[in-house]
Amino acid sequence: MTVTDLDVLPNLRDLGGLPVAEGGRTRTGVLYRSALPAPGDARPTAVDEWPVRTVVDLRSPREFATREHPLRSAETVVHQISLLSDAEVAAPNQGARLADIYQGILANAAERLVDVLQVAATAPGPVLLHCAAGKDRTGVAVALLLRTAGVEPEQIVADYESTNQHMGAVLARITRFAPELGQTHPHDRDLRGAVPEAIEGVLDRWDAHPGGVHGWLRERGAADETIRLWSTRFTG
Repeated sequence: MTVTDLDVLPNLRDLGGLPVAEGGRTRTGVLYRSALPAPGDARPTAVDEWPVRTVVDLRSPREFATREHPLRSAETVVHQISLLSDAEVAAPNQGARLADIYQGILANAAERLVDVLQVAATAPGPVLLHCAAGKDRTGVAVALLLRTAGVEPEQIVADYESTNQHMGAVLARITRFAPELGQTHPHDRDLRGAVPEAIEGVLDRWDAHPGGVHGWLRERGAADETIRLWSTRFTG
């Protein structure tokens, strides 16, 4: 990797243009996902609108507190909504199944996923979701937003898997810009890349719930109006 490569925010994409079940497509310029932004990043060419107006940083408190968020400005508000605790991030997880990690997020951070939905539905856009790699925590949160808006599971899995095209750049960035993760990082889960069966298990759990993903969200405190606002914003 060259210095120039490391100055380009990896795994960044606009989630517009995905077909939805009722017809039509998701809107561009509403929802982005990426790996960890870093100080001095070049203006990205992978998306049309930049800087974003809202950032949802899904990292743990220790990761988040290491330095000022590079995208925070008078024009950009950063929300910290941690989907894994400091202990879960720091714990050795060699061999842990990604499917189990993702199911753990659903069990332990469901209310924070509702918070992600609330921000995405109401905050100025574009909205960027990221964690460290932009794969696991970001993958679950993005899957929730896509499925809530009616994107079919196969499209969600395809977007999730596309992270594998960027893992070389992602791992190089984490090694350089996330020293707070310690010598154990990149984690085994990152070295394995995106595993489709893991996100499929999340989607299956939502779809099997009474009322689908909307019913799952309602049971965890999401308001019908929030679900409607997000669907209208992203697909209407």
